[in-house]
Amino acid sequence: MKSAKYSLSISGLNNYEVNYYVHDAVTVLDKKIYPHHIHDRLEIYLLLEGDVSFAIESSVYKMTAGDAVIIKPNEVHNCILDSKSVHKHMCLWFESSNEFLFGDFINHDFGKNNLISPPPENKERVFELCTLIKTASLNEDKHKILYLTLELLDIFRKSIIIDAPNKPIPKLLKQILEDIEINFKIINSLDYFTEKYFISQSTLNRLFNVHLQISPKYYIETKRLANSRRLLKKGESVLFACMESGFTDYSNYIRLFKKRFGITPKQYRDS
Repeated sequence: MKSAKYSLSISGLNNYEVNYYVHDAVTVLDKKIYPHHIHDRLEIYLLLEGDVSFAIESSVYKMTAGDAVIIKPNEVHNCILDSKSVHKHMCLWFESSNEFLFGDFINHDFGKNNLISPPPENKERVFELCTLIKTASLNEDKHKILYLTLELLDIFRKSIIIDAPNKPIPKLLKQILEDIEINFKIINSLDYFTEKYFISQSTLNRLFNVHLQISPKYYIETKRLANSRRLLKKGESVLFACMESGFTDYSNYIRLFKKRFGITPKQYRDS
């Protein structure tokens, strides 16, 4: 049998970029809800130890040690410490424009299929990789960091759970969140929900605060800001991003954007 030769070219690998941190302090933290936020990059949060749930858009995933969640750019998310416990974890942020490397991580619908749960034998390797990445970082061994993070991505890619079970969310709240996903541009008042779903504003606020730990107003604002950032990243004008995301007051949009992200929409687009 003749030997075969193979080659592989990965476009854009020279731009491979990852930022990360490992938090492995043995410190017991009180029950806590971290603020909802969004990122420009693909985030992978890996739980090493702790009693943690992770909310992403309309889904809330209960995690065990060795599980991870994928958060693609501009997915609204937050971490929830469900009880007083140690919270060891690792967060990685990737520049995800390389379809070959990151297509499997970003081609999901918002709030769907975010959970990664490797089999037990692979979880042991994941824990080991975290330690090795931390050591390589201290030694400034960039080659080692590249190889280790690529191995971590390979394990995660093979362990994405399709239709992962969520923590129970009331059917009404689920309907409202799905409604917001489609109609956030045109929802200008909480009266939209009270009239459509025959509920009071206090009931609406309680649903969001109890199950998502966020107000409906803040959630809708975050969805609009996320949409405007996607448009700005494509090079659209600030006015277009403002209007296409449902903001009716241009000046207020600029103030809100700067308050949330520390820069103006124009600075964000030009950067």
